[in-house]
Amino acid sequence: MRTTDGRRDLSLLRLSGSTARVLNLALAFERFGHTEEFHAKPLFKNKRLNQTLILKHVVRPHERDLFQRPVSCATKIILPYAASDLGLGGTSFLVGERNFERILKDAVGGYKSDADFHSDLEMLRVLNQLPSFDPFLLRERLRTLGMEPARCYFDLAEADVGRMRLFVGKEIAQLISLAFATGGFDAGDLSQRMAEKLMTDETAKTLDPLRETLRLSGPEYIEGVFAWKGFLYYKWLMGEFKPQLAEFKPRFAGLRVTQCTSQERQDMAESRRKILRQMTAAANQVDATLLEYGTAFAALTAGQPSAFRNFLLKAPSMFIPIGEAVGVIRHIDSFWRFRFPGPVTPLMEADEAMEVLNEFEMTLAGVEFAALEAPVKLAI
Repeated sequence: MRTTDGRRDLSLLRLSGSTARVLNLALAFERFGHTEEFHAKPLFKNKRLNQTLILKHVVRPHERDLFQRPVSCATKIILPYAASDLGLGGTSFLVGERNFERILKDAVGGYKSDADFHSDLEMLRVLNQLPSFDPFLLRERLRTLGMEPARCYFDLAEADVGRMRLFVGKEIAQLISLAFATGGFDAGDLSQRMAEKLMTDETAKTLDPLRETLRLSGPEYIEGVFAWKGFLYYKWLMGEFKPQLAEFKPRFAGLRVTQCTSQERQDMAESRRKILRQMTAAANQVDATLLEYGTAFAALTAGQPSAFRNFLLKAPSMFIPIGEAVGVIRHIDSFWRFRFPGPVTPLMEADEAMEVLNEFEMTLAGVEFAALEAPVKLAI
């Protein structure tokens, strides 16, 4: 097990860590550790593991030898020295590294039975297989596996709520006159206050007019608003990410590979073309799903809430394909930006390039794609 001082990084995770990258169990424990549901339906059996930080982590060059098979991204577990004070740092290890099971057992300790240990091991493997920790993908994937942890594990990170606030306020402004029968000077402020409650406390009494408009009650309302938050999250995320994806494509296509044969160069060029086609297809599928959301939302703003209500009730089934598509393309882009920061020409030796491209293809293999785009031109 390795140590990390983590003093700056860990203390900033609460302020800047994104939902997709960071699963902040220390914060969930701080907020909800006293509740009955938290104790009845924990994410992990082990109490210490249930207070960790779990991150999607770009593997550094010095970490590549920790794995039997090369990976570009891994799931890092950070055990804070004090869950209430992340500035003190912590110890860390990576899911799937050599001797991972022994490292996990030695690091967290306190297992009452082998069954509890293997339950936590299985949960970590599920988390490791996901391209991101976005709560809508995470919750639906766990539900398909018969796992239903407490609701508190599926909140958006504070940092993302802050970044989304203005976007969500604008998105729901059209509903103000419908649901609240108001407008004029106060409409903008009311939209922002409603957006805040929608993203952080869907049970707030101030949202009762919305509840009545959607004609949902009890568990259906809670599930419906959670689904709505999911689509707001994905729409905001894609709006933020598309300019980055446009920058990524020519840089990825322009990769220069050294120390390779002519055949290897051709093979890697074809691999890059395939990856770019699949990433474009994945983004197009996300857009198509968001268009379906937009159509249903337009019906709501036109005073026809039944279409939006029905959409929300079926929405969770869409979170796995849309969440995996978004997670995969963002994973590839984030690795590339980490590996080649700034405007430098991407350059790799053949061995590394083949490993990275092969992992990208394997990552994309789990996503179903629509018809592939036109051929992509590369500099080979």
